[in-house]
Amino acid sequence: MPLTGPSTSSAATLFRRATADGTLGRTVTAAGTPSRTSPAGPTPGRTNPSGPTTPPRTVPPKARLVLVALFATALVAGGPGTVQAVGLPRPHGEGGVLTVAYDDGAGHRRTYVVVCGQAGGGDRCRRLRAIGGPVGPVAGGQACSMIYGGPQTAGVRGTWEGRDVRETYRRTNGCEVARWAQMAPVLPAPPEKGLPTGEETPAQPTQVLKGPKSHP
Repeated sequence: MPLTGPSTSSAATLFRRATADGTLGRTVTAAGTPSRTSPAGPTPGRTNPSGPTTPPRTVPPKARLVLVALFATALVAGGPGTVQAVGLPRPHGEGGVLTVAYDDGAGHRRTYVVVCGQAGGGDRCRRLRAIGGPVGPVAGGQACSMIYGGPQTAGVRGTWEGRDVRETYRRTNGCEVARWAQMAPVLPAPPEKGLPTGEETPAQPTQVLKGPKSHP
């Protein structure tokens, strides 16, 4: 039994009107202006009247990597701060901070700090720059004279020109005495009378004179 009534007749009237004016298949806006809807796609078995579909353009992987790198570089360059790479060598000429623990071997100990900036710092800093920083240990196997300089010892810890420093100085033989002398005036002068600060007396060869043999 067909449905009748106002709603049914109104729907039929709208259908006939849409078929007549060509608005069938289009969406009518609130203002009454029809707008075309997107087609569902080409009918299977038919050729697309607009021609072959152009595939979307893709960016090669290498180009994507280049774009990402350029974007990251732009972010770093435009950031509020300066980014410094980890592990890069520090610039030379920045000096350092060294802590010296001195023991005179007689029960007197003192500790002091040597601070050297990029310029200035006094005689100690000028000496350190002249010798390239704290003197390293005596090379293994080096022949050293058996000259005992004294019981003094000194430990030097800290940084110099970006490198860590952990050195121990003593005066137990000729090599260590010379090493100590190179570090003057960073290290205290030995308590020897008549010597200017930071200088050492060179070792003098000892000559033994023998007299004539006595005969019984």
